[in-house]
Amino acid sequence: MKKYLTLLPLLFQLCFTAIGQPAVLHLHVANGQSLNGSLFMPSQPAQTTQALVFNSSNTATQAFQLTQPSFVQLFCYNPKNYSSPHLYYLFYLSPGDDLQFNADTKAASFVCTVTGKGASNNQSFLAAIEQVALDEYRGDTLPYRVLTVINKAQTYRQNKLAEYVKMYKPTDTYISNWTKSLAYYACDAYYAFKENNKYGIGGAYERNYAAWQKPMDSLLTQLKLNNDGALAAFRYQQFIRSFLSREKEHFETASWQHPAAFFKQWYKTGIAEGRKLFDADPKNAVQEKIINRYFTGKTAEYLYAVLFNDAITSSNPQNIPAIFARFKTKYPTSPYIGQFNQAVADIAEKEQRTLNSNMVFLPSNGKTFNTLGDVVAAMKGKTVLVDMWGTWCGPCREEIEKNSKAIRDHFTGSKLDYLYIANNDLENEDKWKKLIAYFNMQGMHLLANQQLTEDIMAKVKGDGFPTVFIIKKDGTIELSKTAYPIQRDVLINQLEDDLKE
Repeated sequence: MKKYLTLLPLLFQLCFTAIGQPAVLHLHVANGQSLNGSLFMPSQPAQTTQALVFNSSNTATQAFQLTQPSFVQLFCYNPKNYSSPHLYYLFYLSPGDDLQFNADTKAASFVCTVTGKGASNNQSFLAAIEQVALDEYRGDTLPYRVLTVINKAQTYRQNKLAEYVKMYKPTDTYISNWTKSLAYYACDAYYAFKENNKYGIGGAYERNYAAWQKPMDSLLTQLKLNNDGALAAFRYQQFIRSFLSREKEHFETASWQHPAAFFKQWYKTGIAEGRKLFDADPKNAVQEKIINRYFTGKTAEYLYAVLFNDAITSSNPQNIPAIFARFKTKYPTSPYIGQFNQAVADIAEKEQRTLNSNMVFLPSNGKTFNTLGDVVAAMKGKTVLVDMWGTWCGPCREEIEKNSKAIRDHFTGSKLDYLYIANNDLENEDKWKKLIAYFNMQGMHLLANQQLTEDIMAKVKGDGFPTVFIIKKDGTIELSKTAYPIQRDVLINQLEDDLKE
């Protein structure tokens, strides 16, 4: 009996370790005004970004369930003055940590202090180093200036880490994972800059492609693109997540610039059939191809989880149940199965929905509706909530999934009508109708031609998608008082006022 009693604490510890232990952050930002904040935790794809809710005293508490140490980036800003300095801080949390973080927004560099269990791994000497400003190099047609700055920044941080170890005596895992993270610093920073800058310099990027690509190739010769050993490192996590997203963009470019070679290599078919397959799912299926081409092991498993999380948070269900089924076959014991299983089951259930009589398609889509006036005339005498969206638009899909049913339920029995105008989707009619059924978009639907899209956006002064506006009974137009991300209560109050008129 004594033998079994001795084993009980050990069994309890093993079970508790398997499900993780809490790590708690207590945050206080003095002199902050109406703070907004978020915590970015790339090691947890199912909950990568979490919003922080500060109370009136600008304090907040966040707990994490951890099975191993993890980097967590804090970001705070004043939503009423976004140009004011932002607060960045890179925590290194371990299971069982309980940290008190204090910062003062009026003090130089915010004067951040950290106390409590785990404090030796979280001092501001390294965690609060400001991000390197690279804006002045945007527009450079060659990479040499920005490379010099990035390499200098990496060396500076690596020297700081050596000093930090001597000063604070952090844990061995902290030293190991920070070392690996900083090894990828230049790789991550340069890749992100290169991929963003190319859109600003246009043809100069293509002319100087070799000059831009050579440093990237050199960095990846020294480091590994596929590196299970660096998977706990913050910069490596950021880099491979960025790589997965950006390579998807490269697919789009290659499919038009070198279609024959591209579709033969990636789809094992000719241009016509390859284009059809690519256009059917230019994101989820493409990202699975990228993962299988460049990654293996734990890194591939992690990026599959990134794929699932991005698809779910952007309300992009295409091929997710099929991709998830293949993932479960490859990684039958993966912890990510439990994290995403219900969400994928929900997607599969919604995909069984079909169009119904509450989904009304206006006649002559893309032909007789060419101006906002045409639309207003068709809505004569009605109060109509108009949603300018697109099947290709992540924020549009997110807002529809999050808000459309809630708004419709709120106005049940009222005389509010709904009109969804799909833009840049004339070639996606099948996908358009599938998503209408998937999101249960009850109301009127119109597939806009380019002339109609341009006329509406110009007249309502919309600056992107989604754009929401209201057609009143008298035919006047009123732009929504809330833009993406839509504050549902604000829109509901505006609609209630319009219905009273």
